[in-house]
Amino acid sequence: MSRRKEASAALDAVLRDGWSSACRLYEHLARGGQMVALPPTGLRLGQNETIFGDTVLGYARFYGTSAQYRESNSFWFGSTGFVLAGMASDAISNASARSRAQAMAAAQWRDQAQVRMVLTNQRLLGDYQGNLLSFWHNGVQELAADLSQWSFVLRYQEGNPLMLHGPAAPWYAVAIAWQIFGPEGMRLPALAPITAAVAQRTRAITGEVVPDGGS
Repeated sequence: MSRRKEASAALDAVLRDGWSSACRLYEHLARGGQMVALPPTGLRLGQNETIFGDTVLGYARFYGTSAQYRESNSFWFGSTGFVLAGMASDAISNASARSRAQAMAAAQWRDQAQVRMVLTNQRLLGDYQGNLLSFWHNGVQELAADLSQWSFVLRYQEGNPLMLHGPAAPWYAVAIAWQIFGPEGMRLPALAPITAAVAQRTRAITGEVVPDGGS
C-alpha cells in the first residue's frame, strides 16, 4: 500500500472513530445521562468549572478588516495617444489594486489554525498562537453545523463567529449543544445527521422495520 493510501486509510479511521464517539455521546445524553468530567489539568479554572473535553480542532473566526493599497498616478507626456494609453494603464492598475484590497478586507474566515480546544461546563478555551481565548457558553446565540463536513459554527451575542472542524467536531457539537441548551439540545437541527445515524443504528439492532415514507 502506498503512503498516500495509508494516510487516507488512517484519516478515514480517525473520522469514523470521531463519528462513532459523537453517536455514543448523543445516545448517552438523549437517555438522560450526564457528561463525564476529565481529571484536573494544569489549567486554572473558575469556580465550579469542570473539563469535559480536551483535543485539537481546526479553528477559524469570521470577520472583516481593512486593507490599504497604493494608487499609481504617473505623469504622462508625449503624443495624445501615448498619454491616453498611459492614463488607461494607470486606471486599470488602480482598479485591480482596489479590487484586491476590497477582497482582502471583506468578511471571511480568518486566523485558520489547528488549536488545542478545551471544553468545560462554562466555556471553550482555545490555545491560539500561545494565547488562551475564552468563548463562554452563556454568550452563544446560535449553534449551526454541517456535520457532513465535520464542522460547526457558534455565533455569539458579542464577538466574531467561531468555526471548529475536524474529526472531534461532531463530538464537540453534541457536547456543546447539551451544555448550552440542556436535554432539548439533542433535538437541534444542527445535530440531525447524528440523530439519524443513531436512529438507524437502533433500528438495525432491534430489527425494527420502518414503513415506506417513515423515519
